[in-house]
Amino acid sequence: MMVETLVRLKDGISVLFMRSVSEPGFWMSLSLVAVAFLVLWHRSGYSFRWPCRLMKSVGANISFFFLNMIFTPIVLVLAGFVQSAYDMLGVPTLDSGIWTPLPTWVLAFLAVLFYDFANYWNHRLMHMGWLWPVHAIHHSDPEVNGLTGYRIHFLEVFIMAASYVILLSWLGFPAEGMGLGAVFIALHGVYVHLDLDWGHGPLRYLIASPRFHRWHHADVPAAYGKNLANIFPFFDVLFGTYRVPGPVTGPLGAQGVPENDVVKLCLFPFTEWTRMLVSGVRQLGRRSSDGAAKQGETSGL
Repeated sequence: MMVETLVRLKDGISVLFMRSVSEPGFWMSLSLVAVAFLVLWHRSGYSFRWPCRLMKSVGANISFFFLNMIFTPIVLVLAGFVQSAYDMLGVPTLDSGIWTPLPTWVLAFLAVLFYDFANYWNHRLMHMGWLWPVHAIHHSDPEVNGLTGYRIHFLEVFIMAASYVILLSWLGFPAEGMGLGAVFIALHGVYVHLDLDWGHGPLRYLIASPRFHRWHHADVPAAYGKNLANIFPFFDVLFGTYRVPGPVTGPLGAQGVPENDVVKLCLFPFTEWTRMLVSGVRQLGRRSSDGAAKQGETSGL
């Protein structure tokens, strides 16, 4: 059921996108948004001081967008295996009929709420141990911008899909309820990555702002593993991971991760896992040697 929902969600967004780009009004609106963004950028005191670095960042982000389109069938097949394994467990599922009486806008809100709750926990896990090399690709962007949301490894897409199966399947939520919610999620994902110091004032705990999310991307130890919710910051408040002390003044990115080299970024999880495995084997060998040496000393006594 969850895989079917993901497929319908993907198809719905694709149809919406194709219909939009065929309308002249779409390009006029896009142009107006671009002009407004440049004006806001200028008024915020930003300038094109590092155009080459910014363009490299944008180019890498666009590359990942198209790469993930290519890998989508693989992700869906893998998610299908997870769904089959989940179904074999026989976990009770709510009757989808309980959602039918609800208005469309309520379904859309609930879809976004459930989605963000699941994403909070898969996001938290991806900042730990062996999953970090996968999520590190998203944090590799040193010039976080509106397209950074597309800089994700296809393995992260799979991890997210698997988490939806495990955390959301039992809800029996109708795929149709994801329509408006999916549009909001896509637009908000672009918005929070914009280079704007907007904090949302009294609404800062209700809806994620660019300032909130830029702290998540800050390469500052105090910010590591903070602001994990994509949309609703109150999840971070509830689970103790909220941090927005003010404007972000430090660097962005992730240490030890290639910045804009798409090939190296695609291979990074595998090279980093190899390094971690080799390091673990060496540590195990040292412990065995130290244990044998101590045992020998004890025997000698």
